Amino acid sequence: MTELKTVASVADILERELQPTIKEWLRRVNLVPALTDIPLSDADRTGHLPKLYHDLISRLRLAKDAESPISIAASAHGQVRWAQGYSASMLIAESRVFQVATFSTLQLHKSELDPNEVLSDAMVIADEVDAQLMETVRSLMGAKLAEAAA
Repeated sequence: MTELKTVASVADILERELQPTIKEWLRRVNLVPALTDIPLSDADRTGHLPKLYHDLISRLRLAKDAESPISIAASAHGQVRWAQGYSASMLIAESRVFQVATFSTLQLHKSELDPNEVLSDAMVIADEVDAQLMETVRSLMGAKLAEAAA
């Protein structure tokens, strides 16, 4: 008798594994001196992640041809990071860690994933993370300009 394998979606795994993924993100960020040069509590460093992951998970659950909304969480994150002293290059480094931590979680749970969906979901993840990064940098630069004009 063959054993039936439970197949989970990428969105379901990321939702279920949110806290371990955030913990992995923090571990990896703490290895990047350019990011840890700004002293923040773990809560201040990771506070944006649940909302960004919520936006990513929502995007993964959208119909393939649906237009994805702009991440309000990413915009807010840019403003907060500007106030904390981050630069655009630091946001890029954070975003790279976000992708690596996300894909590391999926790698750990690859036996649960439908191999026919993984690549298309990976493309959605890459696109959404890039869109979030663009919005975060746009927001940070807007905060910078507003401060300069004040």
